[in-house]
Amino acid sequence: MHKKYCGAIFDLDGTLTDSKDGILDSLIYSLEKSSVHGVTRDDLKHYIGEPLKLIYKEILQTKNEKRIDSAIIFYREYFAENGIKNNRVYPQIEIILRELKESNSIVYLTTIKPRIYARRILRMYGLIDYFSGVFGSEMDGRNSTKQELIRLALAKKPARRVGELIMVGDRESDIEGAKFHNLDSIGVKYGYSKKMELERANPTFIANTPQELRRIFSKIGLTGRKND
Repeated sequence: MHKKYCGAIFDLDGTLTDSKDGILDSLIYSLEKSSVHGVTRDDLKHYIGEPLKLIYKEILQTKNEKRIDSAIIFYREYFAENGIKNNRVYPQIEIILRELKESNSIVYLTTIKPRIYARRILRMYGLIDYFSGVFGSEMDGRNSTKQELIRLALAKKPARRVGELIMVGDRESDIEGAKFHNLDSIGVKYGYSKKMELERANPTFIANTPQELRRIFSKIGLTGRKND
């Protein structure tokens, strides 16, 4: 018997949008403002999708919360004005979101990026209306793990809706967050995962391209239907 799904929970960076350049620009700026020089974009690219506190703890090689928080302030200073604009929606993504909406599927967003930035990005690219809920971290650090964010999304799912939500993301944390809540998942390999990261995480499905993601949604019945 095939499992019935009623909607999808999406990650943002590396899943819906290619935000690499804006994130790297913001990291470089924050490190230079923190008097850390010589760190290259190649040194930083594997950090995309990780919590800022973890990134700065490792790069700055410190547990000093004040120094870490100072670097985060510099990061957000640049990102809010410049980095957020250096972004693009992956091909096929708006088509996928539109097909989900037309099929009456629930669509949520969960991102460790601050919620105010996530909503701004979705509005900037005309995607906000496809989502029934947007869940991100707060500027004070609350809701900063995928487990917490998925919990918030699940709490909003209407009780009347039959079926399960499926998590879609490009990093191990997305897949592990889904497993924690007993959800199936789709790992997307066109994002920022390291070599074999998703294979080790063992999602229910793997999509190498947005086109493959679109086919998976059709296969599991989330698109191509008009009602519950």
